[in-house]
This record gives sequence, C-alpha cells and structure tokens, in this order.
Amino acid sequence: MAYMVEAKDVTKVVTRPNIVLILVDDLGYSDLGCFGSEIKTPNIDKLASDGIKFTQFTNCAKCETSRRTLMSGRYHTEVNIDKAGITIPENLALGGYQNFMVGKWHHPDTPIKRGFDRFFGFLVGAVNHFNGVSSGGKYALRIDEEPYEIEDDFYSTDKFTDYALKYINERDKAKPFFMYVAYNAPHYPLQAPKEEVMKYRGKYKDGWAVLRQKRYEYMQELGIISEEMSLSKPESETRKWESLSDEYRDNMDLRMATYSAMIDRIDQQVGRIISKLKQDKVFDNTLIIFLSDNGACPFDRTKKPTMDNNYMPWDERSYYCYPPEWANACNTPWRMYKQDQNEGGISTPLIAHWPKGITVPGSFNRQRGHLVDLHATFRELAGADYPAEFKGRRIGPARGISLVPAFTGKHRAEHEYFYQNYADHKIALVMGKWKIVNNQYLYNIQKDRIESHDLSKSNPEKFQYMLKEFARRDRELNGGRIAKRGAGKRNRSSRKNMENTKILTTKNTKSTKE
Repeated sequence: MAYMVEAKDVTKVVTRPNIVLILVDDLGYSDLGCFGSEIKTPNIDKLASDGIKFTQFTNCAKCETSRRTLMSGRYHTEVNIDKAGITIPENLALGGYQNFMVGKWHHPDTPIKRGFDRFFGFLVGAVNHFNGVSSGGKYALRIDEEPYEIEDDFYSTDKFTDYALKYINERDKAKPFFMYVAYNAPHYPLQAPKEEVMKYRGKYKDGWAVLRQKRYEYMQELGIISEEMSLSKPESETRKWESLSDEYRDNMDLRMATYSAMIDRIDQQVGRIISKLKQDKVFDNTLIIFLSDNGACPFDRTKKPTMDNNYMPWDERSYYCYPPEWANACNTPWRMYKQDQNEGGISTPLIAHWPKGITVPGSFNRQRGHLVDLHATFRELAGADYPAEFKGRRIGPARGISLVPAFTGKHRAEHEYFYQNYADHKIALVMGKWKIVNNQYLYNIQKDRIESHDLSKSNPEKFQYMLKEFARRDRELNGGRIAKRGAGKRNRSSRKNMENTKILTTKNTKSTKE
C-alpha cells in the first residue's frame, strides 16, 4: 500500500512509513534546546530543524491519563467508563504493522495483551533508574510477560534504547513497524551517571528566576513564542533565591544539574536510534514523533535518607526530586505544573520528523493539537480503518484529527473542543480562543496564553456559556461526574506542592559539593 502526499503541483508516492513514537516523562515545555533550553539536545534539535515544531500541542497533564488517551485516541475519562477502545498497536496491526515497545506502560492490562509483539520495561508509574525498583519498593522490570534479570551496569534510559535497537534489528523487514519508546526520564527520582551530572554542575547557581528569564528570551529568539508575549509571573509561593542558604542553593544546583543530565542522556539515546535507522536505510521513510506526557513536576518528594547520608544522584540509594520553582522554570513561559490544566501542565514540545513525508522542514505549526490526534495520524499513514468493533466489543468513537495535512504545510481541521480532566478536580475546557480552568477562571488564550487575566467577571456571558459547555462535554465523556462532585470546590492549593520543600529547606542542608 502507498500513502499519497501532495507537494505543490507534484504528487509523490511514499510507501507506508515506519513510526517511532518517543514519549518522555515530566519534561517541561522549555527543556529542549530547540524550545529554549540551555540543556544540550543536539540530536533532538536536528530532528526539529529538519522537521516541524508544534508549539501548541497539549497532553493530559498526568502520566497515566496521558498514556490512556494516547493509546486509545479517546479521552481517558470515557475509556474509564466504557472500557472500550482499540490501542494504537492493535489498530496498526490491522494494517499489517509489527509493534514493539520499551519503557513505561502505566496503562490497563499489559503491552503484550494490548497489541505489542515485544515489550521491555515496566507497568507502574516510576522506577529507580539504576535498580528497577518501583516507588512502592518492588522490583518492576519485565521482558514481554516475564521478570527481567537486571545487569550490574543498568541505567534505564540506556537499557530501554538497547532493547529498542534489538527489536528494530530483529523485525520482519518486509513489514513496516511501530516502535513506542516511553522513556521514564526525566521523571523522579532524579538520577544520572556521574559524568553526565558533572557536565551541568554549577550551571544553575544563579537560581530559578534567572533561568526563567534566560529561557524566555531565547524562546523569543527561536520563534517558539512571539516577541509580544509576556513571561508569566512566578507562582505566589515561589521563594527568592537570595533568601536561601548557600548550602541549600548548592543542593538545588545539584538537583537541576541531575535533571538536565537525564535529558542530555535521553538525547544521546535518541541519537543511537537515529543511527540505527540510518544504518538500516529506513531513516528517510520513518516518522519520528517526540513529545512529553505532561509539564514539569512540582512535587519535591526527596527522601530524608538521601539528605541525611548525602547520597549523590549517581548512587542507586539516592532519591532526589526538585521543588516547584525549578518546575516553574522548566515550564517557561507558562503557569503551573504537572496535574494542573493550566498551560504549564498540559503544554508539550512536539516534534515531527519524516524526510519522505514532510515537505515543509524547519517550520512551525501553531494549530492547537492534542494527544488524541496521534492515533488518527498513525491510522491514516498505515491505511488502517478505525473499526466499529474489536474482539467482540463495540468501540467508542475516535476523537482525534490527523496531523498528516500539517506535514505538507496545509491547515488541518480544527477541534470543536479540548476536554481536560485530572481526577475530576483539576479540569479545563478549550473552545477556540476561550479556555475555562477549574470552572472558576476564563481566559482568552489567543491573546493571553500565559493565563494572566481572568475574564470570568468582566465577561460573565462567555463564562456562563463555557460552564454550560463543560458540563455538556463532561456528561458525554465522563458521565457527568464533575457536576456530581462539585468541581472547583475540591481544587487543592498549589501550596501543597511546597510542603516537602519547606521541610527540606529548614532541616538538613548538608553540602553536596563534589
């Protein structure tokens, strides 16, 4: 089967591409070099410069909700209710694709039960990057459906790449393939090899406010954001860098250096995947998509033994996280964080690269998109229909709009709405230029994407309209649970994000200089 791509007046026929989907965990909007960061990501930057940068692509603000939405092409709440869906690999298999996965699943069932031919990784939310132990204290790594015997030199990002390359190498070369690379990095615990951490040690001694400003200016220079866009104000609980002790600031530098090292290491592994595709002469006809599952994480859950014993982040006994202030900088220029449905929680840098299919390399796409769109995109490229039934059960409607027109510079159809929901208490609805957050705030995100001007009182008619629209969508996609539970009343203050930070600020501040 061939996929038809129209480029100007010439029509070229491209055989169905291989698809490599790279999903990283808790990466902030400005954490890549090509999106404004000081972190070294040359391989990803090259994909961006030769492909398309999507600047208004959104996720679901949380690991498991993003993954369920991504895999099903439907909003995670409706999948929770009717349990009916067909995953990307299940659907692509109907079009003759072979399917492989490495990394973090965090989705019902197992990858093997939901359409993947091979799997190496874990099913839970997070693991120690050096020993594979989950946050709950249990060893979590598996290969296909069996436990995996870990090696002495294990580091998760590297080993996931090893198996991605293994599966690509062992594939049936007569068939196209879908490779899902779900790196757990840079999700906490913040851990990285010493040589990577030391590359960034000392680079964050000026603090989070300086970092935000530098990234903001660089993002404008790159064209990620317009020169007219303002930088959102720091959240109200943000501490002044100058108010912290020298010891604590040194520890903060260590944590951010480790986070940066994890992203640097991801980029190195992306480079290995690119090299393998080139070696096999399939790089030009492989669509590579890179994105993050949510915004940067504000929860400082650093464990007390790590501080008491001064464990370094290259020690498997360490368990560092960073505080909300660093997350705020990583999400430059937006407000709020992971879990929140503000732009800082749901905005992801998305990069698409496909030499044989993208005719507008080096361009930006500024249409708003959503995770549901990837299922639709891959189906179209595979020539696979979306079935009404699968394995004896009816399948609910797909929600996505294919990104394929964007690959040739065309304007694609617009979504009528984007429904956002985390745990029925952090919610949002986007309709055109309007966005309602937590059923309390109204923003015109066309003019004010940094969400600095609440219009709920100055434009009460629009606010009431958006409230009614949210209630309608929530009935359709979530059984009307928001109205039943009282949205807005259960919103937890972002002050909760600071609790562990305050404890660690006032307790052990032993020097972490190396």
